[in-house]
Amino acid sequence: MFAVPTPRTARSVKQNNMADSQYQLRYWHLLAEMRIHVFYLHRYAADSEWWDKATNIFLALTSSASIAAWAIWKEFAFIWTTLIALSQVVTAVKPFLPHKQRLKGAVSLCNQLQMIALAMEKDWFSVAEGRLTEEDIHNLTVKYRAQSAAAEQTHFRDLIVPRNDAILGKAEQDAQTYFLRHYPIVESA
Repeated sequence: MFAVPTPRTARSVKQNNMADSQYQLRYWHLLAEMRIHVFYLHRYAADSEWWDKATNIFLALTSSASIAAWAIWKEFAFIWTTLIALSQVVTAVKPFLPHKQRLKGAVSLCNQLQMIALAMEKDWFSVAEGRLTEEDIHNLTVKYRAQSAAAEQTHFRDLIVPRNDAILGKAEQDAQTYFLRHYPIVESA
């Protein structure tokens, strides 16, 4: 996981004189995790959409171009025969490929997690300013975890989003850029 910028502007929690309480930090990490999930799902959906389109384009090209090319270039008959056979295999297995199903779930889950992340950012102000007790912060953290789990269950009931380390790395970079832009670390004098 990327280095989450620590919320150094957080004030002491109500009824506690601890700066940067573990509950504030826990909330901040959940917010960072939520943002990473949003960016991951966005990138995953784009990747799935690319694969779905690439498969459809391959099938369209091989079904129409192969027949015409076979008649014109008989010396490459083996290549065209192979392409036609491959396109028939892809056509047969395409309904079992997960890209289209996962794309729909990823887009809808991404949208819902985006709304949860925005609500968390709204509440971050009260958390960071020390306006909430540790119990209040804990309850908010549990509330947002429950909302996230419910959203995942709704949109991916029978599916699993596989871990893609390349996409995850980019999502972590996106989240780090997001936090540095929206929550810059201000060193106190």
